[in-house]
Order: sequence, then C-alpha cells, then structure tokens
Amino acid sequence: MSRFFIIFLLLICLPLQSGEVDITVNANEAEVLAHFDDESELFIFRGVPYAKPPVGNLRWKSPVPVERKTQIDARSFKPGCMQDTYTTEWYHDVIDSFGQDKSLFQHIENVSEDCLYLNIWTSSVNKNEKKPVMVWVHGGADTGGWSYEPDYLGHHLAKKDVVVVSIGYRLNVFGFFKHPEMTEETGNFGLEDEILALKWIKENIADFGGDPSNVTYFGESAGGAHVSYLATSPEAKGLFKRGIIQSGGYNLFNWRSVDEAHELAIRTQSISGTIDLNDLKSLDENALLQASRNLYHPYRPIIDGKIITDNLAKKYIEGSINDVDLMIGSNKNEDLLYVEENPTLDSFTTRIADYYPEQVDEILGLLDTTDLRLAMDHFGSNQQTTCPSVLIARSMAKTGNHVYQYFFTREREGSEKILAYHGAEIPYVFNTHDAYLPTNEDDLKLTDQMMEYWTQFAKKGTPNSIENPITWYEFGENENYLILDTEIENGQRLESAFCNIMIEELAQRSQSE
Repeated sequence: MSRFFIIFLLLICLPLQSGEVDITVNANEAEVLAHFDDESELFIFRGVPYAKPPVGNLRWKSPVPVERKTQIDARSFKPGCMQDTYTTEWYHDVIDSFGQDKSLFQHIENVSEDCLYLNIWTSSVNKNEKKPVMVWVHGGADTGGWSYEPDYLGHHLAKKDVVVVSIGYRLNVFGFFKHPEMTEETGNFGLEDEILALKWIKENIADFGGDPSNVTYFGESAGGAHVSYLATSPEAKGLFKRGIIQSGGYNLFNWRSVDEAHELAIRTQSISGTIDLNDLKSLDENALLQASRNLYHPYRPIIDGKIITDNLAKKYIEGSINDVDLMIGSNKNEDLLYVEENPTLDSFTTRIADYYPEQVDEILGLLDTTDLRLAMDHFGSNQQTTCPSVLIARSMAKTGNHVYQYFFTREREGSEKILAYHGAEIPYVFNTHDAYLPTNEDDLKLTDQMMEYWTQFAKKGTPNSIENPITWYEFGENENYLILDTEIENGQRLESAFCNIMIEELAQRSQSE
C-alpha cells in the first residue's frame, strides 16, 4: 500500500468567524477533500477508505487493501456497517433512565456493506510532528454501532496533542460468520477489518502528523473485547504499542468454537430460505440483515486458529500475549441496565449455582440482597467484566508489561436507575457529554482528569503527569487500581473475594473446553 504524502494544494480562505471550511490536499497524487475546523484548529478527515468495499464476491472474504484513487471525498462520514436499531435502542434506554427525550439521539442515517472507512482528527499534517496516535474501536455487542457516534467524536481529545482515529468494521452476520463450506476464511471478518485498518494507519499516519511507532488501540465493550483479542493475536503483533480496554473482558467468560459457528451458519441458511453458501452470498444485504435480526444477532468472534488461536482465558493465563502495555478497567454497575425489573432470590440462586455450585452460600454472603437488583448487578458486573479484567491485568503484568487498572464509580445527577452504568465513562474520555446527560462542574473536572490520564498513557506509557495530582500506581503485585469519581482515590485488590472464586472457575473451564 502506498504511503500518503500530504501537501497543501489549496486552503480556501478561512472566514473570520469560527467553523469548518473545505480544504483540498494532495494524497499520493490524489485530491483529498476534507475540512479544517478554525475554532479547534484541527484537520478533520471523515470517511477515508482503508479497504475495498466488501460487497459482491468480497462478502465474507478477508478485506482487500484499497486501491489508489484520483479523488477522495473525506468531508462527510460514510455509511455505517449493516445493522438495525440495536445500538440506538441502547442509547434510548439510557436516555429514558434519565427521564429525557429519546429524540436527542438519532439513529444512523445510512448503513451499507460498503462501510470500511476511518476518520482522523489531527492538528497537523506535517510528518515531522510524530504525535501519539489513539485508534478507537467502537462497541455494540458485535451487532451495531458506528465509528462516529456522538460520544466518539475526536475533536476534544485531539486537542490534547494526539492524533485520534476511529474505524468502522463489519458487524453481525456480515462480520462474524463461518459456514462449513468456507475452507480458507477465518469467519472473523470484523477483526480482520480492524487489523487491515491498523496496517493502513501504521503505513500512512505519519502524513497526518502521527507517529506510526506509537499507536494506542482503545475501545469499550465489544471494542474493548476486540483490543483483548488483538493483544493476543499473532496477526496483530506489532500493530499497536499500547491498549486500553474499557468494560471488556466478558469475552474471556464466553467463547465460540468453529463447530458452534458452523451450526449457527446452517441455522442462518435455514431461516433465510437458502440452500448453500453461494445462495447465501447472493442474498440482498437487507435480506441477510433480516436473517440476522430473526436470530437476534448471535454472531460473535470465533476461535478460528489464525486470528484467535484459542479461548482468550487460556491464552491470557498462559501468557501468550503480544508485547503491549495496558490500561484496563470497568464500571461499578455494568450489569444494572440489563437486570430484570422483578427478580426472585430463587432464580438468582439458580444462576449462581450454574457456575459456582460449591460456592453459592459464600457468594450470597458477599452480597447485600436487601436490594436484589443491585445484588444481581454486583454479581453480574464482577462475573462478566470486573473479574475477567483482573485476570487480564494479572496476566499482562506477569509478562513484564506496564499495566494500569481503573474502576469507574461516578454516578451522575439523575442516574438513580442505572448508576455508574455500562458505557458511562465514554463521554468523560472524549469530553462529549450529550445533551441528555446532566453534567455539572464535578463531571467536567473528572473529564479533564480522565482525558489527561488517557492521553498521557498514549504518549509515554504511564498515565501520570503533573496535571493530575493523584498518582496512578501500576497494577503490580499489590494489584493497585484507581477509583475514578468526583474524588479520585487509590485502591488495591479490586473485588478480590469474588475474583478469586470467579477466576478459578474461569481457569478450570478454559482448560476443559
């Protein structure tokens, strides 16, 4: 792939008032139309292609590097990858919890199979700048989401002297699908998209003012899970120096074999009324999305032997990890949004016994069951997110990598129904507090602190600086972590009583399956 050599051909006269103006730059003999934001003094590239559109014969194939173009229009975001309203419904649930108008979050305007684009926010197009690069991979349960959701816009973060990139990748049945007739394909097309995007960044980001040798890959939920996949993948070795996993780790708790993926592919074939792989490939993209929807989008990354070589719990326990420094953390109430309204103690006890039959009484003794929903949230958040994150932190620290753990506990005003919910930390990282989120001076102070921690980690591998008075200690033997709230505090051995039980069960199951 050719490098980008960016030289100004034309910079339309900047207006006296602030705002975006069109610019034209030369990118390897191709005109690139983009924007310059006069107010933030940032160059903004929206919708830069990094791969050929994965359509027609390229559906369910490894992404192919994009060919040289004579003109690229990077002035507007391109369609998101094929999806329904899954992600929008999540946002509406959050908005409803705050008692706000759901119209404050709008569903993505366009979706398409032609969706392999990235976005760049940078203050310079001088290759001598060599700014740290922060590459964001969005969440959405491998089912929905897009790279330019309002929470993910990189203009504020890029003002902290980093280059911010966000990437799109194939989702649901388009991104994670392995049919028995597929012999060469991994089935992990979404992860392959991300690897190709990272290769494009490594080869081209210098011409956007970035340092290709100092890339931090960061994401939340499914995005965080993908960081943990690629941190162990031989196919992603050397593509990023640092990783940030926000509310990931759940993928250590559940994994999917090739046989299970094959079974799901046959179910997809049956529900779509097709007879074989070629017939499935001929389906219109909307018909294929409908088949995915009819099965409630069960498609997830697969242990394919190439991108993912074994279940993640086993790989981390064994220390089969790329040389990556890590920041990892979770939120206090990850599960609360998803806990049923009127649970019973009997059903909860059965759930505990499914995984920890010998420790039911011990686990119940660690919980305050006077509020059963909060007790279930406490259990589920630890099982799915917090304790797997501790396992990852322990494993990475043992290999000699620098590891920093956080625990986000901030509850906004009016958040009584969902507290420090799944995804609550994202607007603090990007300084993108939505209109439906009550935001006060405490929130803005925490935002400044978290942005400083995140960008300092990207710059030099430690989140500490003179701008943040509280030292964030490395995880180490004492299992240090930082509590992120209106008052930032240090802690040790997060949820250790739970995690000792849960990590032991996870380790045993990872060896037996």
